[in-house]
Amino acid sequence: MDHDKWKFRVGGVLLILVGLWNVFGFVMTIEFASFYFSIRDIGNIIITILMLYLGYIMIKYS
Repeated sequence: MDHDKWKFRVGGVLLILVGLWNVFGFVMTIEFASFYFSIRDIGNIIITILMLYLGYIMIKYS
């Protein structure tokens, strides 16, 4: 396995793990806040979706 591809694969896995961690954080926040949303939460959700998608692309094409 090429060293550069190995780095991309690890980076993709880390992005997905951080994205999943954020998803669980949102679930806990939503559960405890009785479905209270703010603009900041929506921005975090968009960033999380992008992180999961980028991680998937990095793993798929490495």
